[in-house]
Amino acid sequence: MFLIMKIKKQSSKNKKSRKSYRELKSTLSLERKLLQNLLDNIPDAIYFKDDKNRITRVNKFYADRFKLSPEDIIGKTDFDFFPKNQAQRMFDDDTYILKTGKPIIGKIERTLLPDKIYACVTTTKIPIKNKKNKITGTMGITRDITAYDNAERTNLDMITNSLKVLDRILETKDPYTFGHTRRVSIIAERIARELSWEENRIMELKMSAELHDIGKILIPLEILNKPGKLSDLEYKMVQEHVQQSYDMLKPYSFPSHLPEAIYQHHERLDGKGYPRGLLEDKILPEAKILSICDVLESMTSHRPYRQALGMDATLQELRDNTGTKYDKDIVGVALRIIDENDHKPFWLNSGSSL
Repeated sequence: MFLIMKIKKQSSKNKKSRKSYRELKSTLSLERKLLQNLLDNIPDAIYFKDDKNRITRVNKFYADRFKLSPEDIIGKTDFDFFPKNQAQRMFDDDTYILKTGKPIIGKIERTLLPDKIYACVTTTKIPIKNKKNKITGTMGITRDITAYDNAERTNLDMITNSLKVLDRILETKDPYTFGHTRRVSIIAERIARELSWEENRIMELKMSAELHDIGKILIPLEILNKPGKLSDLEYKMVQEHVQQSYDMLKPYSFPSHLPEAIYQHHERLDGKGYPRGLLEDKILPEAKILSICDVLESMTSHRPYRQALGMDATLQELRDNTGTKYDKDIVGVALRIIDENDHKPFWLNSGSSL
């Protein structure tokens, strides 16, 4: 009798346990549906990946962009959907998060969509951790900001056109300076790309190069184009173009580093430059590039007071003063580029895209 009662009691517990299990399963299923419904109503691409960077879940927006069902995407990687170089960058970002546990927030990049059109997007990726705080995968959210990017590019085109007008004004007074700033911009862009700078920073550097001598507008023409040696007073007046350029640009809403980079482009690492005698650690990377580009272009070009000094003399100037006047790494990049161009001034045959 006791055994029968015990069996009945155990049976009752099992029924309750099975009921609890069914209820828990039903609750979890409902929560998954609610989560998926929430994800599917967000107008951004949302995706989850495991620790091998394989896709484990996507929302409707993501799947619709590829005109596929989520089932056709799960288990695959970015290499199945994007160009190899683009997929590799995505893979590297995911791997970085898996290894470091650090998120990538608001990364702006250009991506090729399934319809073969490039879009500008901003991407945020975060690590996913289990109860033991171990990273088991990643979650990403990508938002299309192409419309905003196009509007910004339109504004940039307006600024660029304004700079071109300013260039023309400078050209009417001093044709040499106009050509000089254009060529410095070409060299600076090439060096910055070799250093893998991002596009906005390259654009800012190019604008700095285009404007770095704008203060010469205020210098008397007879001094700018004087064929002979300048007097100490005349040379001092020419040096003031740096301060004048800075004063002209500083009140306006140019990118933060642009006026300061121009202000520093005649500074030297050993503190013997002008106008402030800054030492290496106080000089912006942009200014270090501009100073080298300025020397490259100036020494290989004819000036009112002398003939061009030639490429050999120019390269010797850079080599002899690497680490004292000029940044070693930037000089190395410049020398490599020139060597790849058979020691010819590539900037004479290039057009500026600014």
